Amino acid sequence: MSGETATMDEPGQWRQALLVYGLLWSLGLYLRLTVLVVPPLIPQLKAVLGFTSGEVAIATSLPLVTLAVGGLAAGWLLARVGVLPGMLLGLAVMAGGSALRSLPEGFLAMMAATVIMGVGIAFMQAAMPVLAKLWSPGRVGRASAVYTNGLLLGELLAAGATGPLVAIWLGEQWQWAFALWVVPVPLLMLALLAGSRRLPNTGRGSSSAGLVLPDRHDGRMWRLVTLLGAAAALYFTGNVFLPALLEESGRLALLSPSLTALNGAQVLSSMLLVLYADRLMGQHRSLVAITALALLALPLMLWLPGRHVVWAAGLFGFFTSALFIFVLALPAWLVRVEALPRLMGGMLFFGYLLVFVITVVGGGLYDLSGIVALAFLPTLMIALVAMANTRRLLASRQAEA
Repeated sequence: MSGETATMDEPGQWRQALLVYGLLWSLGLYLRLTVLVVPPLIPQLKAVLGFTSGEVAIATSLPLVTLAVGGLAAGWLLARVGVLPGMLLGLAVMAGGSALRSLPEGFLAMMAATVIMGVGIAFMQAAMPVLAKLWSPGRVGRASAVYTNGLLLGELLAAGATGPLVAIWLGEQWQWAFALWVVPVPLLMLALLAGSRRLPNTGRGSSSAGLVLPDRHDGRMWRLVTLLGAAAALYFTGNVFLPALLEESGRLALLSPSLTALNGAQVLSSMLLVLYADRLMGQHRSLVAITALALLALPLMLWLPGRHVVWAAGLFGFFTSALFIFVLALPAWLVRVEALPRLMGGMLFFGYLLVFVITVVGGGLYDLSGIVALAFLPTLMIALVAMANTRRLLASRQAEA
């Protein structure tokens, strides 16, 4: 009788799993899509708005600062209003900020709209691992890989389709690309409201919840910060300075295929980790090897001749994606769900501040020297620190258990 019940329950379990992964994937789509609209528009930002290379780096990485500051408020928001309302608010603020970037025609106005957008992304980013752990407690690695696959496909769409969208349709109205990408967001919010009624309760907020600051004595948080810094800095510097690398070598025509290869390989990597993430979670050698291979792809992008840069960009994207998936999954793997918002808040706050500094310093080094390879130097340094910290980070879960 019990076997019959289990068999009857299987279709329901499959439907719930598809609903969980479908919602997580769709939410992940908008974690970075609106940020990565900028790299394909770099020629217009420089020619029309007069942005320098340093200002372009700021325009791309400024959401990281709001991710950092918003990360502190996000933990409080989730505790006060609940995870689901926090996610809905994040979606609305993200979409509104991105749409506003279509209106201004100056650096400061665009940066103000970018800050609004980044705050919304911060709320979403903090809520995602909590939803993954609540909705898929036994498969945190797989759930993280699923929503990261959505994140990466969003990046691929923004990086690969924004340029053709402007060239074929928008033309001189190129700034409206920022608004067009967020048109489907209201439909996603409705789907989240409807789907969440069939999933485990995400918990309610408490009006008495106060702002809880990160635990600065938590060594686990600081090791996660360096790992997030390495993963995100690799990704952002790769996207921000790849156009400069190609322009310096007279291969700017390869920008679209290179960005597509970089982001497309990230999607492939995340698809593989949907199957294998839970098996590899906690393995020190795997995490170090992935970081090292991402680093080794950098000199290939810098020095391979001709169209080989497209293949090097794909290799870089593959291993950068794998590293980023593990970074996003590790907090939920390391701690109980009650401790997750505080740990995530600290990781986001300090980690994305670190990434912003790394990206801007890299842009400054390139502006001062004219040597694009120097833009990657700060990223190399933080990645080496992260590799040195990996073993102790993974061991901290075993010690707590």
